[in-house]
Amino acid sequence: MGENKSFSGQPVLSQILDVIPSAIINAANRKHQSNRYYKRLPLRVHLVSLLYGVFSYCNGLRELCEGLLACEGKLSHLGL
Repeated sequence: MGENKSFSGQPVLSQILDVIPSAIINAANRKHQSNRYYKRLPLRVHLVSLLYGVFSYCNGLRELCEGLLACEGKLSHLGL
């Protein structure tokens, strides 16, 4: 079995976001008009933050915010 080396050294969250094309996110955004009422949190940032919360086993919004602030430098490549 050959191993895929294209994701070597990347965090799991980054690997999953690379698998989800931006075109799918933009199409869902247009279909459901999810960015219609937002002021500071577009759909992609919301998706990234919720996926981070799932993978870090956050139980609440406070834990999610503290985790994102603690990893601010490490998550800058994700566009947060």
